[in-house]
Amino acid sequence: MMRQCNRDAWDKTHRAQVTSDCWEDEYEDFSFMDLPRKTRFVRHAVATFLLLPLALITAMSLCDQLAHASGSLNILFSIPVWYALMGASVWIVLGCSRLFTTSLLYLYVLGHELTHVLAVYCSRGSVSKFNASLDGGYIQTDKNNLFISLSPYFLPLWGMLWGLVWGIVHIFWPTITCEALLYSGLGFWWCFHLFWTAWIIPKDQPDLAGNGTFFSLILVYFANLLLFLGLLRLFNAVSINRFLADCLHNAERLWDTARDLALFTAGLFL
Repeated sequence: MMRQCNRDAWDKTHRAQVTSDCWEDEYEDFSFMDLPRKTRFVRHAVATFLLLPLALITAMSLCDQLAHASGSLNILFSIPVWYALMGASVWIVLGCSRLFTTSLLYLYVLGHELTHVLAVYCSRGSVSKFNASLDGGYIQTDKNNLFISLSPYFLPLWGMLWGLVWGIVHIFWPTITCEALLYSGLGFWWCFHLFWTAWIIPKDQPDLAGNGTFFSLILVYFANLLLFLGLLRLFNAVSINRFLADCLHNAERLWDTARDLALFTAGLFL
C-alpha cells in the first residue's frame, strides 16, 4: 500500500505534465542514474565532503550540549522539557497500543502530501490535483526540485501547524497552561514525525532514490538535526554560542582524525 503511495507521489510530482496518458510512461522508471553524470558526481561529492562532515559535527555538538544540559536539574525539570516529554509519552503509548494505527497512517499520508503541496507553493509552482487516502496519495504539479521531493522527511507539518495555532491562541490567552499545551504538542508531533519518517525510509522511496539515496539520506538527516537544534533552543536546553563553540572544537577533532587516518592509510602503501 505505502509502496504504491510513494510511487504515485514520485511519478505525479516530478516535472511538468504534458498529458496524463504519457506521464507515467515517461517517468515511471525515472531513477538517479537518469540524471546527467555531472549532476550525479556533484551530489555525491557534496554529500560526502560537505553534508556528511557537517552532519557529524552537528550531531557531536548536539550530544555535547545535551550532556551539559543533563547536568542541570533546572533544565531537566523545566516546564518546556517536562511537558515535551509528556507529549512524547502520549505518542509512545498511542504508537505501542496500535489502537489508532489506521487513523494515524492516514494522518501521515495526508501530512506527507500536504507538505509536498506547501513546498510546491513555496517554490512558486502550482498544484492541479491532490489525493490522499489509506490506499496511497499523490499530487500533480508543474514543478519539482529537491525541496519539493524531500520536504516531507524533514518538515513536521502537523507540528508546524500546532505552533501556528498556538501562536494565535496565545495572543488572546497568554497563560502558563497555553505554554504547556505548546510544549506538549511539539513533543507529541515531533515523535510522530520521527516515527513515521524512520518507518517509511526503508520502504520503496522514489523521492529518495530519484535524487540519489545517499545524498538524500544525508540531507534529510542533517535537516532533522538542525530542526532538533531549533526545538532544543526553544526549550532553552541549549546555548547557541556554546553550540557554535562546540562545532568549531568538533570540526578540529574531526579534521585531526581524518588527517591521521589518511596518513596511516598512506603509510600502509609506502
